[in-house]
Amino acid sequence: MLLRQIQLLAALYWTPVKAASRIIDEGRLWFAVVAAGLALVWMRAVTRLGVVYIADPTLVIKVLAALAFGFVPGVVLVVTIWRSHESFGVMLRKDFSPLLTCVLMSFAAVYLPFAALSTLAWALPASTWFQPLLGFGALVWFVALAACCTRTLWGTGYLVAAGSVAAGFGAAIGALIASMVLGRFMYYLASPCLLYYAWIFLGSDVRSLGGGLRSRQHFRRQLDIAASNPKDADAQYQLGLVYQERRQYDEARKRYLRAIEIDNHEADPFFQLGKIALEEGQAEEAIGFLSSAATLDDKCCSHEVWRELGRAYSKASRLEEACDALAKYVDRRPYDPEGLYYQGEALLASGCAAEAKQAFSDCKAAVDSMPAGRRRQVARWGRMASSALRAAS
Repeated sequence: MLLRQIQLLAALYWTPVKAASRIIDEGRLWFAVVAAGLALVWMRAVTRLGVVYIADPTLVIKVLAALAFGFVPGVVLVVTIWRSHESFGVMLRKDFSPLLTCVLMSFAAVYLPFAALSTLAWALPASTWFQPLLGFGALVWFVALAACCTRTLWGTGYLVAAGSVAAGFGAAIGALIASMVLGRFMYYLASPCLLYYAWIFLGSDVRSLGGGLRSRQHFRRQLDIAASNPKDADAQYQLGLVYQERRQYDEARKRYLRAIEIDNHEADPFFQLGKIALEEGQAEEAIGFLSSAATLDDKCCSHEVWRELGRAYSKASRLEEACDALAKYVDRRPYDPEGLYYQGEALLASGCAAEAKQAFSDCKAAVDSMPAGRRRQVARWGRMASSALRAAS
């Protein structure tokens, strides 16, 4: 087990995205805490030997606490705002421990070599300028690894991942400042009576924070066991969904193709392969997969196969076929803003300006008529439809 955790830590140096995925599936929080704590202890020893020394014996605990209770909730908060369909409390309970494990492993991967290089740097004549440069490089590296972990865990874009990491840093710095301002008052929180009552009232919530990692890893183990059956296509499909959510499209594609080899009468793997091809800009390849899915199941994924097929035809400049596919989708799901927006784009490109304006107007009306929670999820289609209407006027 220990050797496996060391291998996961080392993998962050050459394949950070795949390593983050493996840490979610196989990482252990206790190892991440020990590795990050070792890096902090080593750095503190180096600063004591050098010119700068912060005489705070609890600094290691404070930094770890700032990462756990400042950085991680800050990242989760931004991702919650981005996803908009889950509450912060639900997201925190579900994803706190997976993200914390990834963040601490990333911290250890960056600052263990940083501590080693800093030890050597004190012997160099140019240590006064080399040390700050080394520290800045380590910070940038940690930010990059944390963003990779965020993107892998939730499938966000790079911009959202970078913004969430920035918010996490702000929260972590705020937590450290608060601990310094409160000073010795923090020691009163260690009173046995306070700890006892805190455990009575908050114990279940604290325990639930660690459940996310265990449940994810248990689910993954069960999928791997099922996938060992050479005739179980659904297990391969479910593993493909896991990799696709993490934007590991090569791995997802392998699983979907394996599911098709086992059972080529199921439409869902063809549909997901088409979506991956669309994400990668392969319109003709996407048309092939999506057409196969539509042939196998005309109602595949709640009719969304026709929406994605319309998108693929539009990207391939096959506008007449795009309009037909999107018209079929809108006829079946007339209140989906995404489908209406794509229909408006296809009609506008085909020269049907009046019909396109109507589609954009219907898209905006569909967004405005939705409940508040759902409206937040689809608001961008309404904004894009409004922009298209202004541009077409």
